[in-house]
Amino acid sequence: MMEQYRRLKAEHPGSILLFRMGDFYETFGEDALVASRVLGIALTSRDKKRDPMPLAGVPYHAIEGYLRKLVQQGFSVAIAEQMESPDQAKGLVDRQVTEVVTPGTVTRLGLLEESESNYIVALLPGPDRIGVAVAEVSTGEFRVGEIGLDALESLPLEIPAREVLLPAEASAAYGGAPVTRREPARFDPASGRSALAKKFGVTRLDAFGLSVAREGFGAAGALLDYLRSLKKSDLPQLRELRPLRQGAPLATDQVTLRNLEIFDSAAGKEHSLLHLLDRTETAMGARALRALLRAPARDRGVLEARLDRTACFADAATLRAELRDRLRGLPDLERTLGLLGSGRASPRDLGMLRESLRRLPGIRLALSGRQERPLAAWLAALPDLSPLAEHLEESLADELPLSATQGGIIRAGYDPELDRLRSDAGDVRAQLLALETGERTRTGIPNLKVGYNRVFGYYLEVTNSQLSRVPPDYIRKQTLTGAERFVTPELKRMEDRIESASVESLKREAAEFQRIRDRCVEAMGDLTAAAGVVAEADLYLSLGDVAARERWVRPVLSEERGLHLRESRHPMVERALEPGAFVPNDCVLDPDREQIWLITGPNMGGKSTFLRQVGICVYLAQVGSFVPCSSATIGLVDRVFTRVGASDQIARGASTFFVEMEETATILRQSTDRSLVLLDEVGRGTSTYDGLSLAWAVTEALHEGPRARPRTLFATHYHELTDLEERLPRLKNRTVRVSERGGEIVFLHVIAPGRADRSYGIHVAQLAGVPSSVTDRAREILFQLEAEHAKVTGAALAASGSAPEATARVTSEERAALLEDVAGAAVEGMTPIDAMNTLASLRDRARKAGIR
Repeated sequence: MMEQYRRLKAEHPGSILLFRMGDFYETFGEDALVASRVLGIALTSRDKKRDPMPLAGVPYHAIEGYLRKLVQQGFSVAIAEQMESPDQAKGLVDRQVTEVVTPGTVTRLGLLEESESNYIVALLPGPDRIGVAVAEVSTGEFRVGEIGLDALESLPLEIPAREVLLPAEASAAYGGAPVTRREPARFDPASGRSALAKKFGVTRLDAFGLSVAREGFGAAGALLDYLRSLKKSDLPQLRELRPLRQGAPLATDQVTLRNLEIFDSAAGKEHSLLHLLDRTETAMGARALRALLRAPARDRGVLEARLDRTACFADAATLRAELRDRLRGLPDLERTLGLLGSGRASPRDLGMLRESLRRLPGIRLALSGRQERPLAAWLAALPDLSPLAEHLEESLADELPLSATQGGIIRAGYDPELDRLRSDAGDVRAQLLALETGERTRTGIPNLKVGYNRVFGYYLEVTNSQLSRVPPDYIRKQTLTGAERFVTPELKRMEDRIESASVESLKREAAEFQRIRDRCVEAMGDLTAAAGVVAEADLYLSLGDVAARERWVRPVLSEERGLHLRESRHPMVERALEPGAFVPNDCVLDPDREQIWLITGPNMGGKSTFLRQVGICVYLAQVGSFVPCSSATIGLVDRVFTRVGASDQIARGASTFFVEMEETATILRQSTDRSLVLLDEVGRGTSTYDGLSLAWAVTEALHEGPRARPRTLFATHYHELTDLEERLPRLKNRTVRVSERGGEIVFLHVIAPGRADRSYGIHVAQLAGVPSSVTDRAREILFQLEAEHAKVTGAALAASGSAPEATARVTSEERAALLEDVAGAAVEGMTPIDAMNTLASLRDRARKAGIR
């Protein structure tokens, strides 16, 4: 047996081998040490006296849970099954590896996250490009393409892989995913191109947009070869070859996804954008939504098509309600196809397929009779699967077993010969009951009974108190504590008839089940198309439902570089507040006139929220969603850069300031004229003057940089930076308005023209519950520091011969302009907020001119 184990292990050296022995899967040697540690199971040994062999096993009926743990830890697992019954084997039981489960090739539903895709990615690095092939074996997705060397860092955010396939000598990291290495010859581009053409039944690949993807062909060929070697099939679930991406991608990074809280939030996943958007009804739609959020685009044509689909549902409440009702509870058709393609579909899996097909006519009906182009396209793409649905209804029983060997799969009346075999088995069982009654009468033993167990088969059981009545033709079979078990020639003949009928029945039923499964595989193309329609419809139903319920609007997408958001809102913050409590704000960035907004104001005033909501609006528009505004015109961006926080990196040993400067350097080096930059408190992690100097220089670089002039929102507490408005023509000051009433401050959360004269930090500390003794002392210290700062500033001005004259000249000019503006102010026609903004602007100008 150990020789058999070593042979199978040698055939799968990179996998943990689960070796079936009766009711357990056993591991030996190094595999046992790993299994014991990862699974938390007992470690024992065989042959303890001579050469101890580590041993660890798990019960066969609990294999799914243990497999899940191993795969989640990145291990590959080979499963060796007993290919024959031990009581029928002559000598050693034959064992073969029937399945190899790797992190990226899982098809078992119990090992997969329902709403997450399970990608395997193959990479072939070239001189200046990297070939990429992507497969999702459980759903049949297959994509091929090439990327630049600099794009590899961001690709794992778009396509998070569970396993990466690389040539043996290649060095390429992919988001920390487990790496499987194969011989370089398996990545041959010519062989890969040929394999792709054969697999997808074409002579040329130009129609797929892959005519020049040399490295891509190599990666795809290696991936197909690897999957075939594991699944022992031609992978019928892989029916469609798609390009790696749809349109030009919007570059993103982990920092931006974290800061905009796209998939997760420090407050919990329920506060993320994904959670807010996910109103899907099916697992297929949930996976499609996550894929869409990972793949923002900057191709206007692609985005307009997505927005058209979203608009179909945003404007149609009746359609939303009807389709939602049709989709609710629909089984996961995509992953059922993955099980079919891998040969692992059970009777219950076919039952789920039958249920899916039952629901398709209702989905077709919901999409029918409507003029919108996307709905008509989905309707046209939805194939007629009624013949297969009828076949499954006729052939499969209502209640289906988990295993194909258990019987009870085929509906009564479908196969006359199977019905006859079942009837024979049933008749024999009736005869057994008659035999029991007859033997009780013949022997006079009132409690005699006919029983059965797997070891001894059928028997007659007599209690010890009745043994004196046992007739001589009874043959003793087994002795128990309080009874004896016997057989008779007649009972043995009946048992043989039962076994024969049952075996023939199960054999015929299993063969019929395989024919039904094969017919489903033949329809894989149409089934894949239907699954695609359902997933897309569910995805855009979710986006349209959010748009309608949350009062979002369709953005106008532009190739120009302006950004005009009217009454923009932060969707997650708004959801957390009482209805109507969130204060919306406009954002107008124009690269020719208002490239940079420098935003000052108190903590808790809403600066960070404003930055994030602008970033979220742009991100939503560039995945194809409506946006939380009353109107929006968005000049498409090529990347959203954010510099907001660094808490996750601090745990890895990097200081706050160092991380801040790393992220700022990335922005300065990689942003373009089409980028959107969101900066929050650059320079705060070092001394005041160092930080101010850096923030000043960064602002100038973004405004006058030799490489790019990106649209920028910069929130800061360095009020000195507001003086840059006079020097940088495309920089405009904005502030978060507050109201002071009787020594108390009220945050208005309004972004308005102007600058803040102070940060109200002590007021915020007081609101946070800092003791009054501390805040009172802080005010005293603040007064002293401001007085000393004024003295230093005055001395510096006195040392400069021209500065006082310049100040006096500016004051004189400003005084006349201010008096003119005050006299001409149309106070009667102003709203309260307009009056407040005008007054604040006049105050700021007066202070700057030296008027007190």
